Amino acid sequence: MSLAIRKESERREVGTANGRRWVIVAADGRGWYVRLEGSRGLDRFPNVTQAIHRGRRLAHQHKPSGLVVRYTDGEEEESHYEPAVSP
Repeated sequence: MSLAIRKESERREVGTANGRRWVIVAADGRGWYVRLEGSRGLDRFPNVTQAIHRGRRLAHQHKPSGLVVRYTDGEEEESHYEPAVSP
């Protein structure tokens, strides 16, 4: 099992425990894609900027959530989105 697959599996287990859903932004041979964890659908974009923008919007819509951006050089960025806390 590759490291990326294992990390995604671990994220799913932790995310499921606290209700967090993950949005994945990554490149493949046809450009950049955005996928919401548990969904079969992919949104495709010609560049990383548009893909990240869509990923952020999806993450905001599905709080609590996380956004993982996997760059082509192997780097990963992870962000967390939480529901607003009432004062």
